[in-house]
Amino acid sequence: MKNIVFEIDKYDLVNFLWTDLIEKFGFNKSKQIVSQAIDLKRMSGKNNTTIPIIFTGTGGLALISIDLLKKEYLSKNIIENQVLIFNLKKKAFQILEETK
Repeated sequence: MKNIVFEIDKYDLVNFLWTDLIEKFGFNKSKQIVSQAIDLKRMSGKNNTTIPIIFTGTGGLALISIDLLKKEYLSKNIIENQVLIFNLKKKAFQILEETK
């Protein structure tokens, strides 16, 4: 496992990265990536401690500590089906909640 340090304060909270993911991978594949991210959290993460992250450039997945995010970015309780979509080049992130 590799640890990567980044300063979330230098990134913008946006609402267009889900659209970017769909444009790059298609709707069905993007939905599958989100489902896999949530499965990763269920298998290896901890409730109210970690949140899955999706990298828009590759569709890659990781788990990060919610301590890296400011409290105002998150709902009071991290909902089990929330994921963080992240774009390094655009210095942007979006918090997405999967709905069934």
